[in-house]
Amino acid sequence: MHKKYAEKPPMVLISGSCQNFHTERDIIMDFIGELEWGAHYQSKCECSPDGKKVMGWDFFHIYIEKEFIDELTQIYPKILKEEGTAVEQQFVLWLENQFKKRKRNYYLKLIEIPFENSKGFRLNPENYRTEETLEDLR
Repeated sequence: MHKKYAEKPPMVLISGSCQNFHTERDIIMDFIGELEWGAHYQSKCECSPDGKKVMGWDFFHIYIEKEFIDELTQIYPKILKEEGTAVEQQFVLWLENQFKKRKRNYYLKLIEIPFENSKGFRLNPENYRTEETLEDLR
């Protein structure tokens, strides 16, 4: 059996909720298109419904590439001034604020951040001891 790997790069998963997703999806994608145009970047961003509807709220997912977020942080340095420990968290807060400035009532939350699998520890070669430093310690 041959394994088939995903053709898309790992993406940041953002969960959101709004009142009527079918009409709001176009607004979300238009805004992301404006960000792409400003960054001169062609992303593979997706926005799809989650399938849940609770008390009038539609839930949806936004998939955004990590490289696109990195490009946006260079253009919009205010992203890095938001609260959060990871750049992705700061981006989600910034994105939610941008929608609120446009008078859109979306609630966004970071769900998943892609990470790189590594085997073992990554050590900084600058911190290795050399023969000269070992002689100094003796």
